[in-house]
Amino acid sequence: MKTVILFIGLLLTSINTTSKFFFISEDPLKPLSKENLWVEIKECNIKFPEIVFAQALLESGELKSTVTKLNNNLFGMKYPYKRNTTAVGVRKGYAKYEDWTQSVQDYKLYQDYILERKNIPSPNTYLSYLNKTYSEVDDYSKRLNRVLNENKSIVK
Repeated sequence: MKTVILFIGLLLTSINTTSKFFFISEDPLKPLSKENLWVEIKECNIKFPEIVFAQALLESGELKSTVTKLNNNLFGMKYPYKRNTTAVGVRKGYAKYEDWTQSVQDYKLYQDYILERKNIPSPNTYLSYLNKTYSEVDDYSKRLNRVLNENKSIVK
């Protein structure tokens, strides 16, 4: 009985208590690539996947930015305090993830949180919302469209 209680105690202390949703990737060691990113976005059932794919590429500097490399953070996300998250902490002001797939899974949580509160029925409405709230530049939707056009071969 003591062994079972000790095991449960150890298990509970190892769980990230800020996350209420836990995702299990089929292959947690898959390398970060545009192709694997697209697959992960689709597997997470993220709405408007083409837009989100373009966001990840734009925000991560084509998967090469410092925040992406240090934090496994593809979207430049800050640590959320009002919603569930897969982030395990903060580094240099940005949410930190154990691996890049958790960044995609966290985007799903972010998107679900937004879509529960806003009426966003179409990709154009979503682009408009991102342009107003997510980005610090005026032509964010144009930039996303450019990135998407450059990566048509992946997004099929």
